[in-house]
This record gives sequence, structure tokens and C-alpha cells, in this order.
Amino acid sequence: MKIKFIISLFFIFGLTFIALPGNAEEGSIRYEFSDSSRAIMRVGRNQSLDMLIQQIYPRYEELWPKIRNEIISRNPHAFNRYTGRLIQGERIKLVTVRKIHEGAASYLSQVGKVGLINGSARVINKNGSERSLGANALIYEGDRINTYSDSFLVVNMIDGAQMRIKENSAIKVTEYKVKSGFEKGSTSVIDLIKGGLRKITGSIAANPLSVYRFHTGVMTIGVRGTDFVVKLCNGNDCTKSASRNDAGTLLHVVVLDGLITLEDEEGVQGELILGQYAVANSETKIIVDEAEPVPGMLIKEERDIFIQYPDEPLELKEKSFWPWLIGGALLGIGI
Repeated sequence: MKIKFIISLFFIFGLTFIALPGNAEEGSIRYEFSDSSRAIMRVGRNQSLDMLIQQIYPRYEELWPKIRNEIISRNPHAFNRYTGRLIQGERIKLVTVRKIHEGAASYLSQVGKVGLINGSARVINKNGSERSLGANALIYEGDRINTYSDSFLVVNMIDGAQMRIKENSAIKVTEYKVKSGFEKGSTSVIDLIKGGLRKITGSIAANPLSVYRFHTGVMTIGVRGTDFVVKLCNGNDCTKSASRNDAGTLLHVVVLDGLITLEDEEGVQGELILGQYAVANSETKIIVDEAEPVPGMLIKEERDIFIQYPDEPLELKEKSFWPWLIGGALLGIGI
């Protein structure tokens, strides 16, 4: 009996020891916060934020101060501006706490961070795991980012570039590698799968020794330090996002600064300079038209930048690829 009792105690304490997180395990774990589908529908009378956090997140006592800050940043409307207390009757968005093992995180190469988010967005990493995105969420090489209706996302990349992903869009960070000093070997390969974005390039695109490719399924875009807007649209209706493989999809491109190159499947290249607008499909070369970008292509901020350019944007226009465009004019804008 004594032997069985001792064995039982050993088994129980052994399991307890395995289940408790030791210092080595704690040191290998970090936490990431994102928007949650859960919410407090109405703040009750005399309820405090600390009280709610303790009730909703009992397992994360060491994270309570961080959770508090995350909830406050997402719900400024729910707090009295003078006292900082919760306002009775207000709705509160909650956050999801995600535990990340550093061993897995090291396998995924961090390439950026969410700087601003409005609405909802989700990401699927190269291992197939899906997660929602919130402010300061990390972006890794191989991530596919999806936005939905009435939502947009700003991602700050590690080389100083910025991606402003529009609503109802999907992009994949196919490859993103930065070498010391951004010398030869630095690579940025982005795939636009659906919808559009504004891309302000960083150090990778500024160095001629690095590789920069922006694939759209229609044309491949290369840049050297620029700011451009690109969108896959349902024909000439850019109020509706389209996927690269949808029938009738047209690629719309506007250059707000610098210069971009465009290359088709046959390797034929052309150039667009600041203030120029182009449209293309998989069968017709780039078309530049005097007309303004179609509705839904640019938001107000982008349009304000675009309209500052004169009808004849710079002397560089003579060096652009107008001769290369002859033969594509039949597509036209607005047809």
C-alpha cells in the first residue's frame, strides 16, 4: 500500500511539474495582441476596466497592464476624458491575446508591423495558420494579408517602405529580405492577388543592386524609389475590387512620385513617371490616357497629390514609353 501511495504521489507531482511553465519555457514565449470578435455590449454601473480585465483574462495576470492599454487604445469613446473612468452604457471592443513561441517565430522572418488599421483584416502565414490583425501586429515573410469591406490597413516594412492596403484586397509578402546596408541580395517581392494598395517604397527599391518586384498577374512592376497606387478592378469600375484571375479584370496604375517600370510576360518593358495614369489587361499593352483615373481608383489624399501635376508632367514625358503604347489605344479608358 505504501509503495502504491508513493508511486501515485510521484505520478501526480510529476505531471504537475511538466504542466507548470518553467523559466526556460517562459523565456521562449512572447505575446501579441489583436482585435477580438468579443465585446462588452454595455458597461454596467460602477464597473471599472480593471475589474473587467480580471474577470475576462484571469489567466494573464502578468499581462493585465498591457491588456488595459490595448483596450483603452481601441475604445477612446468609452472613457471619460477627464477622469479616465468607463462611461456607463458604452460598448467596449476586447482584444485577443496570442501566445507565440519564439522557436516558431524565429522560423517566420519578420518583415513589417501594422501601423494603422481600420475595420477588420486577417492574415494567413506560410504554414497555413490564420490570425486577425490589430495595431502593432507583426507581419512575416510569406504572409497573405486580407482586408474586407470598409477596412484598410497600413503596414510599415523593415526597410522603411509602407504598404497602404485598400478595402476588399489581398496581398502576399512573397519574399522580403534585407541585407546589411541594403546591398546586393536585398529582395522585395510582393504579389497583388485582389484589390489594390498604395506603395511608398523604402531602401530596398532605392538601391539598384537589390531586387524589387511587384506582381499583379497582369504586369510586373519594378521601381526605384517611388510612390504609386495600383488596383485590380472590374473593368473600368474601380469601385469594385477584382481578383487577378477574374474575367474582365483591368490593372490600373497611378504614379504619385518617381518612376516605375512595367513588364509583360514577354519581357517587354515600359515606364510610367509621376503624374501618369495607365491601364492594362493581360492581352493589351499599357495605355496612358489624358483622362483622370476612374472612380474608385484614388482616395481623396491620393487624388490631391495626383491633380497637382500639369497635363504635361515634366520633360521626362518625351523619354517615356509612348511609342511602345501605340496599338493599345483601342482599349481606351471608359470603354
